[in-house]
Amino acid sequence: MRGLEKSSMDVIDVYVAARLYNDRLKDCYLDNFYRVQFYWLAKVRCREGVANIKLEPGVRFHLSNIVPSEKKVDPLAIFVRKHLDNVKVLGVRQVGWERVLRVELARGSEKYSLFIELLPRGVVVIANSEEKILFASRQMELRDRVVKRGVKYQPPPARGLPPYSEKLVEVLLEHDTLIKGLTRGWGLPGYVAEELAFRAGLFELKSAKPGDIAREDLENLAGLYNGVVKEAENGKGFLVYAASNEPLLFTSFKPSVLIEEYGLSVKDVDFNTAVDTFFGHYERRVARETALRRVGEKAAELERAIDEIQQRISAFQKDLDWYRSVLSTIYENYALVEQALLCAQEVRRTVGWESVPERCSGVASYQADKGLVLVKVGDSPLWLDIRLDLKGNVIEIKKRIGELERKLETAMNKKREMEEELKQIGEASLEEPRLVIRPREWYERFHWTITSNGFLAIGGRDADQNETIYRKYMEESDIFLHADVHGAPVVVVKTRGRDVPETDIREAAYLTACYSKAWRAGLASIEVFWVRGGQVSKSPPSGEYLSKGSFMVYGKRNYLSIPLELALGVEKVESSVYGVYYRLFTGPEDLVKRRTVSYVVLRPSNQPVETVAKEVYGLIVKGLASEFISVNDIVERLPGPSVVVKTVKTWG
Repeated sequence: MRGLEKSSMDVIDVYVAARLYNDRLKDCYLDNFYRVQFYWLAKVRCREGVANIKLEPGVRFHLSNIVPSEKKVDPLAIFVRKHLDNVKVLGVRQVGWERVLRVELARGSEKYSLFIELLPRGVVVIANSEEKILFASRQMELRDRVVKRGVKYQPPPARGLPPYSEKLVEVLLEHDTLIKGLTRGWGLPGYVAEELAFRAGLFELKSAKPGDIAREDLENLAGLYNGVVKEAENGKGFLVYAASNEPLLFTSFKPSVLIEEYGLSVKDVDFNTAVDTFFGHYERRVARETALRRVGEKAAELERAIDEIQQRISAFQKDLDWYRSVLSTIYENYALVEQALLCAQEVRRTVGWESVPERCSGVASYQADKGLVLVKVGDSPLWLDIRLDLKGNVIEIKKRIGELERKLETAMNKKREMEEELKQIGEASLEEPRLVIRPREWYERFHWTITSNGFLAIGGRDADQNETIYRKYMEESDIFLHADVHGAPVVVVKTRGRDVPETDIREAAYLTACYSKAWRAGLASIEVFWVRGGQVSKSPPSGEYLSKGSFMVYGKRNYLSIPLELALGVEKVESSVYGVYYRLFTGPEDLVKRRTVSYVVLRPSNQPVETVAKEVYGLIVKGLASEFISVNDIVERLPGPSVVVKTVKTWG
């Protein structure tokens, strides 16, 4: 598949992204901005909810459901937070026919532009209303342009031709092969060039000289280029796979050549899902490569340290062996050694150092400045301190042996620790980095559950979300649930015009009951009422006022007594696009046990939420779904201080 791999968004992707994200992001507000490893993450607030944008110069710009677990700030993030906080998105545009996107921003009368260059050596640039650069992710002075603060932004020179260009055929004729004309002349990636040649019936002639191909065929090829771009406007996406579960590339049009000529498999999704899924695997791959590189560097550092400490161990052992042999020689020849030492002491005292070797048998040499004499017993040389008697010398030698034994033991323990650390690093290198590649459904920002008969129920986490659910998601035929408890969430069961059995309404009522303040109050149960959506209004009686998150309910209310007991489980989901993944699922125990592979049952208590979350993680997540579910995810789903009263696992 060499030559077909994809590493960044191409010009057609950028064209589609500009159209798609202009509609999706218009009138959204920038909420926050982060640095995540090798890319940036922008969090925006829209009418539909919060959206996450990933931008990486030279690579991509897209909405993402794959939320990183770790975020930080860098100079660009600091600048954006300081100067572009809460700016409004006016639109997203493609700059010319190039891999450059322009996000137009405004705050009051102030206008800004965020440029994201997705071609090699690309940068992220923030410019003012006059297009003067306020900040650039990288400063550059190139032959064709300068990217520096205070300089007017200039996009990279165009390298390709748009589908509406009148020069398409003439540019093809300037190249020695058709495929070069399409890739170098028109600026298309290899897989797009081959798709056009295939659709034009020129696939077998892709290496032929354009001048040898009929002009009408070349003109047809130009028309097909425009057709592919028009097809891409539909917003569809196609994930292309070879042998592995990791997509080889994605396209915004049906890649017939990859299916029919190369025998690759293709999954039909929407454009953003294709982009997000592809780059989710890309993030995992880059994260793994980065981790392996760091592991390699750490391992090499440890190996050097182990070599150094081994040299010290060898030196300690050598010295220890020598001192032990000295001590053994003294014990075996105690009288001779003692006589030589006594002689040396007397001669040095009465005559001087120079006469010691001449007058004392067995003394071969001396070091006057150190007070040492060299006593030879056979072939064994013994340096002894002339200021001490033989017993004193033996004591000093034993002290030295003890010191060396301690140093040797310390060094060997340190070496073992380093070797164990090296082993653990090697094992860690085999683990996949934690990166959640799964869809994060729109309703997951609320409290939610799916009832026995497949009805979606959503509940507000706060007054703002209660308002959002009422204004945006509730229809007259839906079921509205609430409780006469301050802080109880509004819960709506989406009926889609169908009748909802009372068992399903009761299951949804657990969200209203358990996520109310009654849980923190430690109550055993509360009353929850339900009505039709058409019975609920935000219009108060004349002369009265409704606070945020409050509603008027007219007509008969239907009451249910709901125990404050909540099951929290791990649901296994199989997706044709994302593969197998896991997510948390909540509700009454009878519902949760049918949908999950493991779960706990919780009741109100005084144990802190963080403590309970860690316990739940260890009981039902760790060892099964750690890649997809974190302790923080569990914290978000707990109603408050709790106690685990039951655990059920069908794995491990």
